[in-house]
Amino acid sequence: MFQLPPFPSWDALHPTISHFPIALLLVAPLCLLAGLWYRDQRRAFALAALGLLATGTFSVYLSASTGDAARDVTVQSPEVKAAIEAHESLGADVRAVYTVLTALLAVLLFAPGLARRELTSRELGAGVAVVLVLCVIAGLILVNTAHTGGLLVHKLAVHARIQ
Repeated sequence: MFQLPPFPSWDALHPTISHFPIALLLVAPLCLLAGLWYRDQRRAFALAALGLLATGTFSVYLSASTGDAARDVTVQSPEVKAAIEAHESLGADVRAVYTVLTALLAVLLFAPGLARRELTSRELGAGVAVVLVLCVIAGLILVNTAHTGGLLVHKLAVHARIQ
């Protein structure tokens, strides 16, 4: 008889969940770039980027929650504790930056319609270009956060508990 494996505990899900927002948030700028390239599809690509940013940002909050749970069950030497604190601090920066970026892109796309005014292609392009630059900067923070998580696993041998 086929039996599914047991579902991991919340703290053990951190390595799995944390990779999801990384992928989504690093692909979003590609949609913005495509929107700059394909002017006639600019809004569609920006909406796709917004979907990726919103889903990725929500996933960052889930990742932080599972990370907090993992931290609470991890045996911490002073070196591990310092590395976890650095990873958490960067994670908080990622949450804040991507929350603002998601809101900024949503305002760019929907506020003009609420004001009964559509942006020209040039105005939308300028807004998308600004969000793209901010996404690239945010991506550097995200990659640095992921790198500190990787150091915890590969250098300091901190692993999720498997039950």
